[in-house]
Amino acid sequence: MQNSVKPEEKRETNKKQPFQLLRYFSITSLVAFLLVAVSLVTFYRQIAVNELIEIGGSKNAAITQSFSNVIWPEFEEFLGSASSLSADEIRAHPETARLRQALLEQTSGLSVIKVKIYDLKGMTVFSTQESQIGEDKSQNAGFLAALNGGLASELTHRDTFSAFEGEIEDRDVISSYVPIRRGGSAVEGVFEVYDDVTPLLEMILVAQRNIAIGVALILILLYGILFLLVRRADNLIRQQFIEQQQSQAEIQKAYKKEENVNEFFRFTLLNIIEYVNRGNEKEELLSYLEQIKQQFDELKYWIPKKED
Repeated sequence: MQNSVKPEEKRETNKKQPFQLLRYFSITSLVAFLLVAVSLVTFYRQIAVNELIEIGGSKNAAITQSFSNVIWPEFEEFLGSASSLSADEIRAHPETARLRQALLEQTSGLSVIKVKIYDLKGMTVFSTQESQIGEDKSQNAGFLAALNGGLASELTHRDTFSAFEGEIEDRDVISSYVPIRRGGSAVEGVFEVYDDVTPLLEMILVAQRNIAIGVALILILLYGILFLLVRRADNLIRQQFIEQQQSQAEIQKAYKKEENVNEFFRFTLLNIIEYVNRGNEKEELLSYLEQIKQQFDELKYWIPKKED
C-alpha cells in the first residue's frame, strides 16, 4: 500500500527549500520588460500621431487661407446663393465646374485630395466629390467648431476614397474643418480639407518599428546582465542554504548523541548506586567508570561549537 504524505510533512518540506530567486526574477523581469517595451512604443506612436494631426491641421488651415485669398472673392457670390438651389442645380451650374478647376490648379503638387465648402447653415455647397453636394452637416461637431472660429482635425484610415483623380485605396487622411475669414472678419463659411498623410504615417510606422527593435535590444542586454548577476546571487543562496542544512544536521546529530550519553549516564549511575548498595566487586564498578569516561570523550567530539 502506497504511503501518503501528510500536509504537515509537505509544508515542512517546502519550508526547507531555498528561495527560488532566479525563477522569480526570470518571470517578473520578463513581464516587466515586455510591459515597458510595449508602453514605450505605444507612447511614441501616440505622440507622433498627435503631432502629425496638429501639423496636418495647421497645414490645412494655411491651405484654406490661401483658398480664401485667391478663390473665395471670385466665387463668393455664387457660393452665397447656392443654398437657394437644389443639389442637382448646383452640380449643373457652370460656376461649379469653374470652382472645381480653380481648386485643382491651387492644389496641384500638394497632398490635398479632397475639398468641401459649407455655407453658414451647414449645407455642402461644393465638393470635389459631386455626389456629396447638397448634404446637411449642420450638426457635425467639426463644422460647428469651425463655425465658432475653431479648427477641428482628425486622422482616419480609408479603405477607399473619392479624390480629385478618382477612387484611391488604403489611404490615411487628415480631414480638417477650417473657418473661412478674410482680413479678420467674421466667419463667412467653412472649408473641409482632406490631406493624404499615408507616406508620413508609414514613416512613423518605420520609426516605431526601429524604436521597438532598439528598445528590445537594450532590454535584452539589460536582462542578460541582470540575469548573470541574479544567477550568481541564486547560486550563493543555494550554497549557503546547503551549508546551513548541513550545520543543522550536525547540530541535530550532536544533540541526539548528547541525549544518548545522558541516558547512558543515568542508567550507569543507577547501576553504580545499586552495586554500591549491594557491595559488589570493585572490578565491575571500575568497568562502569571506564565506560563513563569513554562517553565523556565522545561527547567532547559531538558537542557543537558556539559559532555553529
